[in-house]
Amino acid sequence: MDAAVTPTRKVLIKLDEIRASYHETDGRTVDRPTRAGRLTAVTKLLVAGGAAYEQDNDAVGFAVFLAKWPETCPVTSAQLAGLALTAEDSTALGDVWERVFGTYLRLLERKWVALKVTDLRVRDRILAGLRRCAVTVRPGTDGVVRLRALTRQDLHQNEPFILLLRRVVHLLLDGGNGPAPTMLRLVPPAEPLPQEYGDTGAVIRAAGYTTDLTFVPVRERDAVQYTIMRVTTRITRPDGQSLDLRGTVWPLTIPFPGGSARYELITDDNRVVRAERLGDVVDRPPPAWYLRPGSIKEGKDALQARFALGGVGDRLPADRRPAKAWSLAELGQVASAFERIPAGDLEALKGTSLIRDNPVDPIAAGRHGGDAHVSKGGLDLVGPEPAEPTPHVHYFDLAFDDMTRSACGRPGDCGAGGDWTLLHEIGHVVTMCPHEQASLSLARLRDKPWQAYQLLDQRLRAVVAKADNKLIEAFNAWTTAYGAYTDANDDFVPVANQTWAALRETVPANVREVIATFARAQAAAVARVDPALAAARTLDALVPAEQGAVVRVATVLLRRHTYIAGLAAPGLLLARFAAYAAQVGYQSCTSYGRTSTKEFFAETYALFTLDRERLWEANWRMCAWLEDGYPVVEGYSPQIR
Repeated sequence: MDAAVTPTRKVLIKLDEIRASYHETDGRTVDRPTRAGRLTAVTKLLVAGGAAYEQDNDAVGFAVFLAKWPETCPVTSAQLAGLALTAEDSTALGDVWERVFGTYLRLLERKWVALKVTDLRVRDRILAGLRRCAVTVRPGTDGVVRLRALTRQDLHQNEPFILLLRRVVHLLLDGGNGPAPTMLRLVPPAEPLPQEYGDTGAVIRAAGYTTDLTFVPVRERDAVQYTIMRVTTRITRPDGQSLDLRGTVWPLTIPFPGGSARYELITDDNRVVRAERLGDVVDRPPPAWYLRPGSIKEGKDALQARFALGGVGDRLPADRRPAKAWSLAELGQVASAFERIPAGDLEALKGTSLIRDNPVDPIAAGRHGGDAHVSKGGLDLVGPEPAEPTPHVHYFDLAFDDMTRSACGRPGDCGAGGDWTLLHEIGHVVTMCPHEQASLSLARLRDKPWQAYQLLDQRLRAVVAKADNKLIEAFNAWTTAYGAYTDANDDFVPVANQTWAALRETVPANVREVIATFARAQAAAVARVDPALAAARTLDALVPAEQGAVVRVATVLLRRHTYIAGLAAPGLLLARFAAYAAQVGYQSCTSYGRTSTKEFFAETYALFTLDRERLWEANWRMCAWLEDGYPVVEGYSPQIR
């Protein structure tokens, strides 16, 4: 049979006809029957495409079909733009779409390897289609029906969609890493829309770029192309250099007459800028525990209680420095963003304070949306100190104002660009605040537990002074064993602090030596625990009047080595992260993340919490390492889950 008229290619022709029919209604609201009809049509074509391939074995044609099918689907942010979805749509679109999209994924899973596709352009079109189509129509946590991203709670044939998606992506990438674009976090200056757009396409072409607006609703196309013209011709980097957008993804909020939408501008190596619609500009639904407080105080209290924060405070006025206070909208945005923090990281957040603030330096005010730090310093020394205890995360105007002109997240789960900054700073909390927590724990250990030991020691000495040799020997063995533990830990403290100092910013060239020195000091301290406990138990047995007091006191005091290890723990985490990133070939998703290991982790953390499936596609092993709670690299084996 002539390849041009194989059954598979006949299905392809029908697929193109359906896509062309969309243009008949472009720019106008599509009613529910039309939407349902389109979904029925692409569902039938999916079945027909699979059957045709079984008949003719046209691998090239079927691969193109698999790439084009998601580009024709009517349940995407672009196709449903501007529509007020209802509970009826949740059934008519959500139920049906989940069934058919799951069928498509399983078809890919069964057929992809046998197709032996070598054209990466086909593969990349499918990857883009998967990202675009991994949505459903369902109520959010606030009960409002909307287009939202598929989650682990959404099932296809009793299997989470995310797991199915990940297996398919893994197959498409042959178990390796996907395209790793640079995420641009630049915020374009505010600019009103012009009365007339002019020939923006000609200006873009003159700059060496072209546009792909296939996935942009007609009513938004002029505004999207105008934005592309701005970013390709008028905007420079902070250092004044021209932007080269090749290989970048730039999430932006794009205004258009009567509204705005969040987009990604994705530029390939041929300077083609493809606009992908992420969603409408709406607040993410608040988490269930954040019950729309009626006052700012209630909002602060809810955040503080949920995350065991040290405080949620405002910046008081001082000299020429104005006050800065939280708004209810800002607190709600923080609540929504913080809900994404993995459960294993919540311990690091305990005792940390959130301060609404602004940098003193006006240049910094235009570049930084936040600052995390331990101990007092920096902003705390300018004007009155914040009432809340350290460590602090200071959040600035930029995170809540200018960054709304950027965006973050995936289709159906997008938010303002400031969310990236909110969670970037939590990445710093994870790799900084445990040091401060360990310091506080050590200070508490020197307080009442040490006093309890001194009182016990006085009582025991009074008893020993009148005792026989057996008790004297037991008492001396205990004091010797505890003294050895104390000496080893006195040596451990400076090593732990030196380890933290060496690793807290950038992993040094002598990192192996640093870690080995830490490990030796830690092992020496740990080796003294069991002998001390054994001596405590022996002594307790000989002084029944104390009712086990020696062991009780020893159990508390012999925690010291664990707290000392905590001084270095966040630095060691950064070292593990850097080592694993190098091992699996993962590089920072942003240029800022390339400035230090600390920023590398924080930028990765923001991507992980806000757009996890993009990280999975870029480097599934790094995504799995983060999901598994930052395990020790040696012997770690990531799994698809």
